[in-house]
Amino acid sequence: MADNEFEGRTALVTGGSRGIGRAICVRLAQSGAKVAINYVSDADAARETRKLVNEAGGEGRIYKADVSELDQATAMHKEIEAEFGPIDLLVTNAGIAKFADDTEMGADVWNEILKVNINGTFHPVWLAKDGMTERGFGRIVCISSIAGLRPNTTRPNRLIAYGTSKAAVIGFVRNCGNAFGPEIRVNGVAPGLIDTDMTKDMSEENRQIVISRTPMRRTGKPEDIAELTHFLLSERASFITGQTYVASGGLVTLP
Repeated sequence: MADNEFEGRTALVTGGSRGIGRAICVRLAQSGAKVAINYVSDADAARETRKLVNEAGGEGRIYKADVSELDQATAMHKEIEAEFGPIDLLVTNAGIAKFADDTEMGADVWNEILKVNINGTFHPVWLAKDGMTERGFGRIVCISSIAGLRPNTTRPNRLIAYGTSKAAVIGFVRNCGNAFGPEIRVNGVAPGLIDTDMTKDMSEENRQIVISRTPMRRTGKPEDIAELTHFLLSERASFITGQTYVASGGLVTLP
């Protein structure tokens, strides 16, 4: 699905080495973007994503940084802009999920999840927004989750910290969309159950329960989220900002 919409544009995808992030990198490359692929630990996966980006017609470079740490995020931002040019398109996808119910979860798990999922969203956005405003162009998509829209219905609820962090991302999108216009559009995507490394340890019983409750009767693919993200970054979404779009096969819907 090649086109030239993002030719000459620089895109940064945090958490871009695998799963949803990889699919987004490839989809942007198909539109001609130069893609900065951020990763934190899996260098082999990042190199594979770069290979796929280059094969798709884009230009990919990999950057190691823990974006929840301001100093690392800042150093990466400066390096990308020196090598690739100003960041025009930003997708904040870096995140973690740890499962612990209210009887097990301590402050260590809570703090780690909120640090990565909230600060790891905030830092790249805050580092990019001023330059985007000065240049009069910026497109941002923050990846959240349906866990940020409704509580986990199973008992015990093992997603308290994760769901809270993803709800915060949705609130962040809403407020940034209001604050950054008209130069910058900021939107979010809330995926449902997607087949990625993050969900591979889910039991088959629980997977089938989710599928049975999903009108589309399947789990999502990373490419499903990549296509929606691409749309929100594109000029086809030119009158959309501050919104979070749900891609869950109908499992969760918004009014």
